[in-house]
Amino acid sequence: MEHIQKKSILLVGITLTGIVLLLYIFSLKSQLQEVRSNQSRYEEKIKNLKMVQDSEAKMLNKTFLEKFFTYENTADRYKGIESFMTEQGLSSTHPSGTEIPSTKESVASSIRGLKAYEHQISTTETSFINEFQFTTTYNGVADMVTTIIKTELLYVDHKGWKVNDVEYIGELTGSR
Repeated sequence: MEHIQKKSILLVGITLTGIVLLLYIFSLKSQLQEVRSNQSRYEEKIKNLKMVQDSEAKMLNKTFLEKFFTYENTADRYKGIESFMTEQGLSSTHPSGTEIPSTKESVASSIRGLKAYEHQISTTETSFINEFQFTTTYNGVADMVTTIIKTELLYVDHKGWKVNDVEYIGELTGSR
C-alpha cells in the first residue's frame, strides 16, 4: 500500500509539475506575442517619425533656398532667413569677414526649377545638392544661370531642422 501511495504521490507531483510547466510556457508565449506586437508598433512609429523629419528637412531646404535666392534688393536677401539657420549657417551665407548688406541696391533675383538631391549623413544631419535656375536682374538687365548650391542641415533639439552651412558649388554652362 505504501508503494502505491508513493506512486500516486509521485504521479500527482509529475502531473502538477507538468501543468505548472505548461502554464509557464503559455505565459511566456503570451509575453513574447505582446513584445512582438509592441516592437511592430514602435518600428512603425520610428518609420513615421523618420518620414516626418525627412520631409521637414526637405521642406526647410526648399523654403530657405526660395527665401534666400528670391529678393528685391540685397538687404531683403537676409530678412526672414535667421529662423531657418544656425549661427554658423548664417555666417556661411556671406563672404568671410563681411557684414550682412544693409543697403537697398537695385539687384533682384529669383529661382525656379529647384532639384534637390539629399544625402542623409545621420538621423540629425543631412545635406542637399541643389540645382536651380537663378535669375539676377541688375538695373533692369536680367541674367539666368543654372546654379549648384550645397546646403547642410542639422536637427537641433526642440527647434527642428536648421541650415548649418551653405556652399556655392558652381554654375552649369552650355545648353541642356
